[in-house]
Formats: sequence, structure tokens, C-alpha cells
Amino acid sequence: MDGVRARRSRPRGDSGIGVVTVIMVMAVLTALATTGVTVAINNLGNARSDRQSLSALASSEAGLAQSIQFLRTGSLRSLTCVEPAAGAALGATCTGAGPSWTSATNPMQVNIDGGTGTCVSGGVVNCFRVWIGTVKPYVARCPERTLDPANGCFGIYRVHSTGVVGSGPGARAVAVDVRVAPYVFPIGVFSETFSGNGNVGLHYESLFTNGCVTNRQRDDQNGSGFAFVWDAANNRPVIDTVYDQPASAHATGAISTSNNSCGSGSGGGPIHRGNGNSVVPCNTNFKYDQDADGSALTAGDGCYGAYTRADGTKYPTTSAFTLAELQRYGYRPRGLTDAQYDALRTQAQAQNTYNPSAGSLSATLTSLYAAGVTSPVIYYDTGNISLNLSDIPAVFKRTVNPATCTPGNVTIVVVNGNLSYSGGNTSPFLAASTFVPDGTLTGQGGFNTIGTVFANIIDLGGNPDYYMDSCFADNPPGATRDVRVTTWREDDGKDVN
Repeated sequence: MDGVRARRSRPRGDSGIGVVTVIMVMAVLTALATTGVTVAINNLGNARSDRQSLSALASSEAGLAQSIQFLRTGSLRSLTCVEPAAGAALGATCTGAGPSWTSATNPMQVNIDGGTGTCVSGGVVNCFRVWIGTVKPYVARCPERTLDPANGCFGIYRVHSTGVVGSGPGARAVAVDVRVAPYVFPIGVFSETFSGNGNVGLHYESLFTNGCVTNRQRDDQNGSGFAFVWDAANNRPVIDTVYDQPASAHATGAISTSNNSCGSGSGGGPIHRGNGNSVVPCNTNFKYDQDADGSALTAGDGCYGAYTRADGTKYPTTSAFTLAELQRYGYRPRGLTDAQYDALRTQAQAQNTYNPSAGSLSATLTSLYAAGVTSPVIYYDTGNISLNLSDIPAVFKRTVNPATCTPGNVTIVVVNGNLSYSGGNTSPFLAASTFVPDGTLTGQGGFNTIGTVFANIIDLGGNPDYYMDSCFADNPPGATRDVRVTTWREDDGKDVN
């Protein structure tokens, strides 16, 4: 009995410990599983947010790409939003009705996935909003023209693009500065050689040549030959729209009034040579022209500093002109680089204007303009080309110095061949940049243009006139614009909604 009682009185404190242990293990495992699921869910959410964030950044960069395309082709004059200083509020120029490239409050909007709705964070579409502020507007006549090469003028535009993806926190904004300048070449009428006896007028732009000029006629008198439009009120040629100096001839060879020779010949002789062939630095009949026969001018000679530019510099100070001076205006053989000609050809191929037939050109250009391509390229490399004014639609022609500067100009390139224009010389005129780097440009019967010309040879036969105005100078054809991103940053200093 004592043994039995002893066994029954033995303590039982550890009874059920296995059950408790099992429960605790299960609780720990449950907690670990719950934690794992929670972490996994959070990781999935973070991954989704990362994907949305990256997609939003890609969308914002799509807005940047579209803006750069506009800067290549659209009217720079239309970019009227003045970029506010850091920390400053938006001005009235940036808060207009939209959608607009110049309205920060009503920007351009594109729904990438085809959905509908407002482009805001928390919405249901993948989209971007974009607007452009002007840091420094491009103007053709800038102070740098008198100090730097011909590409000294440029504009800086700040693109603000916000990409939005889905209904989550997928919204990111970028602010990108873009530099815009025309390609580097003498902006005006350029030829390696001038020839012919036509009656040619140049209006508000200068002539450049790496050769000589014949048939130079006085600007203040009527007659056949080559002359600049005369400003009788100021007793000088009209002012070059780009270079802020009287429109004039610049030749690395001689300038001659002879109609058939760069030296003495029928009708006259070199403007900077006397009868004994001695140098005459100042010829008051052509006081603004410069050529190889010229030399330094002196105060009081009737030519020195006859015109004062807006920046206070004097023109001319010399009647001499060299290859180095021509290069200062942006000259290189063939006008543009091979890469730039390749880029122009590629644009023409994409626009279906590469070696087009005359019969199809007008319809093709009309369709391009309707699709928003206001500055197309026409590119030929199949030999000699003849273009008539009727081949170009009316949207690419206009009056000189219009009250409203509307878009619409073309870039015409003919390589390894000649280009002949025809079709009349009454307004409206074709607005174009023309490049014939290997052949001859001929204006038969008159074919007036607004814009720039670069040709190997210009035949002055007929009576074509060449014009420049601020509408063209401040909005060079998109195909000839150099557009480069200079700075890029995320614009995270404000709510992107």
C-alpha cells in the first residue's frame, strides 16, 4: 500500500507538455507563413509599383520624343511660353487654353494605350502630358553673329513631360533642355560660281561665293544684272535679315561689273581695281561688297563703318574677303556634311518624297501637310531635275513678311545633278531651302523663292528674285534644324498630378 500511495503522490506538472509544444510550433509556423505571405505580397506590390514607375518614365520620355519632333518641324515662333525662373510661379504666357504645347495648365496629352479619360495619376489610362517653355528663343539676328561662326545663334527650350501609368502611383515627370539651331552654312544665296546675264534681285539677304561674281550692277540704278534692293530713304541696300548689315556680295574671288568676265571686259571691270589695276579699297558705288581685291578701309574714306549694327559694331571695316571669312559664315564644301545629306535622304524616304515624279509630288505633299508634316524634304539623286511652281501645293507658298507667320516650307535637295526652276515669279512665292551641291541651279523665266540657296553653280539667266524675311529666318525649315538634348533631370520638386 505504501508503494501504491507513493506512486499516486508523485507530481504531474509536465503532463500535456507535448500538446503545448505542438501548439507553439504551429503558432510559430503560422506566424512565419503569414510573414512570408505578407512579404511576398509586399514584394509583388513593390514590383508592380516599380514596373509602373518605369513605365511612367518611359511614357514621359515618349512625350519628350514627341516634343523633339515638334521642335524639328513646328513653328518656333509659336512657342510663346516664357519658362519661369526656378521657384517662380507660372506666368500668363504658360497658362492658356489647351491642349497646347505652350500651356502648363492645359498641356498636350496623348493616351498611349488608346484609352479615354484625363491623364492624371490614379486614372485608368497610360498617357503623357507635355508642354514646352522657352528659356532662350531662337532668333536669326543675334549679337553672336558678329563674333562667332554662322551657327552662333541658337534657342534653348525646356520640355516638361509627365508620364502616367494605370491607377497606381505610376506618375513620373522629366524636365529636359533642348538646343535648337539651324545647320551650319552661309544663310542667304551661296554658289561656288555665278554665271549668266539675267536680271536678278536679292531682297533682305546677301550673296556668298567661293569664286567670283560677274554682272554686278549698282543697287541704286535700274538695269539688267545682279543687284540688291535699294532703300532710298536710307541711301543704302536693304538690311540683311540674318546678319544685321546691308545686303551685299561676298566673294573670295573678284566682283566685277563686266557681264562676261571677272576681270575687265565688256561692260566694266573689278569693283576694287582702278584703271591701272591698282587696289581701290573703297568703291562708294559698292561700299558694302567684299572680295579678294579689297583691303582694309580707313575712317573717312566713304566706306568704313557706313552702317552701325544693333550691337554697336561697325560694318564694313574692310573690303577684303577670304576663305577664312567665308568659313566664318559657316561655309564647307557641298554646304552640309555627308551625314546631314544622309539624314535628309532618310527623311524623304520616310515621307515618300524620295525621287518623286512630278505628277505625284503635289498630292504627296498635300497629304503630308494634312498629316502635320509642315516641313517636308524633297530629295533627288537621279540626275537633272525640272520643277514647276505648280508641282508644289499652295500651303508651301506665301507672301513676304506676312502678318501671321504660318507653317509651311520645304527643303529641296538635288545631288549629282542640276535643278531647273520654272513657273512664274508672282506672289505667293515658294518658301524653301534649296541645296544643289554638285550641279547648277537655273531659274528659267523667273521662279521667286523665300529662303536660302546653296548650289555649286547658280545660272543667273532669266529674272528670278530671292527673298528672306523674319518669318523664314526665325523658323528655318525643320529638316535643316540641329536639335540636341543638353540636360535631363527628373522634375520631382512638385506633385506630378
